[in-house]
Amino acid sequence: MSSIAYITDKNMIEFHRLNGNSTINFWRPSMGKRFTDFHPGDLLFFLAKGTERGTKKEKGLIGYGRYISTSRLSFKQMWKQYGMLNGYLSDIDFKEAIIKVSKAKTLAPQLSGLVLTDIVFFQAPVYLSELGIKISNNVESYIYLDKEDSEATVRILKKASQTGVDAWTSAVSHHAPMETVFDEDLIRHILTYKLTELPNIDNIQDMNKGMKILNHYKNQNPDTQWIDDRKQELFKYDETGFHITVALVTSKNDLKRKLLFLMGKLQLLSIEAQQIASFSDKQVFLEILTDAIISMDWINLLKQANIEIIVLKPSI
Repeated sequence: MSSIAYITDKNMIEFHRLNGNSTINFWRPSMGKRFTDFHPGDLLFFLAKGTERGTKKEKGLIGYGRYISTSRLSFKQMWKQYGMLNGYLSDIDFKEAIIKVSKAKTLAPQLSGLVLTDIVFFQAPVYLSELGIKISNNVESYIYLDKEDSEATVRILKKASQTGVDAWTSAVSHHAPMETVFDEDLIRHILTYKLTELPNIDNIQDMNKGMKILNHYKNQNPDTQWIDDRKQELFKYDETGFHITVALVTSKNDLKRKLLFLMGKLQLLSIEAQQIASFSDKQVFLEILTDAIISMDWINLLKQANIEIIVLKPSI
């Protein structure tokens, strides 16, 4: 899971906020260099011109969106397909904005667009220097936030949770409330960071089988998502709480060791989730999927730990 901070125009992001745009086309003035480590579901933060402060003219983050896909279109195609989701009221305004930031001061034959959804706007800018994250003022387009500091995204989201997210877009949008989207992202990234600290006790064969079991379950429950790119845990966040699902692939001789590990892993994630202020009053549901034979003694022990065993035999 990667996050990037992309330099952008504050006025364009403000246009999206005032119009309640929960999905936008984040355009680039040319094809630009390709991302090497940025995938659907990753976060793009808006590092905004117009928020500079201090003698070093540091820019602040004013929100973010979840990356969905990349488009490569001509100017006319891009305006026809996305219209005001490009961040401007008219194609004339859009064209002027592109030419203004273009090095050649003209329209490129093709433009690149990053489709972002579940847009979240912060109540106040988040300045990376306050979080111990250092970036150069000479950044021309974007930087990877977690490349040098794996906790960077978590610290940014925690800081934004303290200042709050903007309520206007939720009021004028027909999509999920921004607070719900933000809480889901906050929890997901906190848990992802915590998971990187845990060992992996499965061999490659067991990991692949576990992934197939979880993927089968995910296909039957499309409202679940992978916590991260390792594809070893599923999660779902809804009005009832936070659901975490893992797979158990084991031999009879290894059953006890793996069950104890998964119990500890799930309980650790539950504790981490419940320490988040906005989540303290919600429930955490823990599930283990397996096709192994589990004794009633183990099932009862897991129930006492608030963990449910689900016997699932996918057609794989």
